[in-house]
Amino acid sequence: MRDDDKPQPFMLTIIGWSSVVLLCVLALFGSVLLHDEVPNSLAVDMLVASDGDGFSTVKPGRRLSFPTDYGKHDDFRQEWWYVTANVSDKQGNQYGVQWTLFRTALSAQQGDRWDNTHVFMAHAVLTTKTETFAAERFARGGIGQTGVTSKPFNAWLDNWEWRSQTAAPFPAELTAQDDDFSFNLNMVQSQAEIMQGDQGYSRKHATKDVASYYFSVPAVVFEGTVTINGENIEVSGKGWVDREWSTQALSDDQRGWDWFSLQLDDGQSLMVVQVRSEQGPYRFGSLTAADGSTRTLDHDDINMVPTSFSKMPTGRHLPTEWQIQIADVDMTITTSPVNANNWLPFAFPYWEGPINVLGSSTGVGFMEATGY
Repeated sequence: MRDDDKPQPFMLTIIGWSSVVLLCVLALFGSVLLHDEVPNSLAVDMLVASDGDGFSTVKPGRRLSFPTDYGKHDDFRQEWWYVTANVSDKQGNQYGVQWTLFRTALSAQQGDRWDNTHVFMAHAVLTTKTETFAAERFARGGIGQTGVTSKPFNAWLDNWEWRSQTAAPFPAELTAQDDDFSFNLNMVQSQAEIMQGDQGYSRKHATKDVASYYFSVPAVVFEGTVTINGENIEVSGKGWVDREWSTQALSDDQRGWDWFSLQLDDGQSLMVVQVRSEQGPYRFGSLTAADGSTRTLDHDDINMVPTSFSKMPTGRHLPTEWQIQIADVDMTITTSPVNANNWLPFAFPYWEGPINVLGSSTGVGFMEATGY
C-alpha cells in the first residue's frame, strides 16, 4: 500500500478510542479495561487462551523460511514483531528503543474490512537514564490502518513502521512518533536468523505440549535519530529482533516470564528466558557466537538469580538486577537496568528496558518481565 493510500495517522488512547476499536479491544481483553487497575496477569491470560478451535497448532518439524516467515500467520491466534535496540549518542549517553507490533485474533474467521476480527496493538518506548517515554496504539486489521505486507516488506500501525524497500526485511527504516518523543533509525542485519528451540519449535513448558514458532536476529546495527521534547539526537548502536507466533504459548499454570537478549562485547549474543509457574521456572535460550553458530540452551544449562528488586508504581517489587550463569562455558554475568523505572502501564502492563552487562562478559541488552 502506498503512503497516500493509508488513512491519516491518529493516536488511540484508552480514553479516546474510536468506538469500533474499543469494542474490538473489549472483546479481546474483557471488561478488565474498564477498571482503574488492569491485572498484571492479563498478558499471560492472552497467551494461555485455551480455546484454539479453528486455529492452527504449533507442532515440531515445521521448516521456517525467510523472508516468508517475517510475514503474517493469520491461521494462528497471536504473533508479534519485536525490535529492541541499545544506542548511544556522541557523548556516550545511553538510550533504549523498543518497537513492537502485536496481532491477536478474536476468531478463526478473519472477516473482511470492518468485519475483520484481527486486533493489532503497537508499543513504542524510548528510555534514557532518567526518563521513560512510552506510547501505545490499537487498530483493527483489514481497513488499511495497520498490517504487514511482503513486497516490499512493511509492518505498520498508523505512522509507526518497520519498512524495507524490498521483500527482504533488512535493510530497513524503523520509525515511531508521539507527542514527546520519536525515533527514526536505519536497521542493518549483521547476523543471520537463528532458530530458537528445536529448529524454531520453542517449548514453553517442561511437561506440557505448549510451544511457539520462534526465530531471532541476534545482531542488528542501528543508526539514526531519536527526538526528545523537540531535540534531535544522533545515535548508533546494536539490537535484537524477535519473531514469534502461536495459538497457545503458555500453560494455565504459568504466571509470567523474565526474558533477556544480550549483545556482548566479544561478539556473542545470548538469549535466556524463564517462564515462572507454581511448580517453579522453566528455562530455555540460545548462545550465538560471533561467527553466527548457535547453541540451544536447555533448562539445566541456565542458572538465573535476582540480586536486587525495585518498587513498581503498582506497589509491587520486581527483580531488576540479575546474575546469570551458563555453567559449561564459564559465563557468569550480572545485569543492571539503565533506568529501573521502566514499568510500562499499557493495556497489559509489564517491565521492559535496556540493561548493562558486567562479569565474565560485558555488553548491553534488554530485559522484559511480566506477571508481577
